[in-house]
Amino acid sequence: MNWKIFVLLLGFGVLTSCGGGPKADAKKVCNCGKEIISMLNSNASEKDIEAKWDECSKLHNDLEAKYKDDADKLKEFDEAGKECSKELDAEMDAAVEKWQKENNKEN
Repeated sequence: MNWKIFVLLLGFGVLTSCGGGPKADAKKVCNCGKEIISMLNSNASEKDIEAKWDECSKLHNDLEAKYKDDADKLKEFDEAGKECSKELDAEMDAAVEKWQKENNKEN
């Protein structure tokens, strides 16, 4: 699962903020990431976390594809995602560490 967390953090480099359009869509992806953090903090099963990860990845890919033909909107979506990534990085790291400790997983 460790590589998935790394990929998740990279994926959040293309995620959230507020407002309408691309920013609102990025916020949906960011909120999905927050749900993963919540699941980690609640010691959810690896299977459930991976299922949520897959759901968030699909959401991200679908929303990113929505803007593929509009460079300005894609840039707005990406920039909003970078803001989310900044907000969630430390929280995600702490949640992963806590989950791994509770489940005797190695980094």
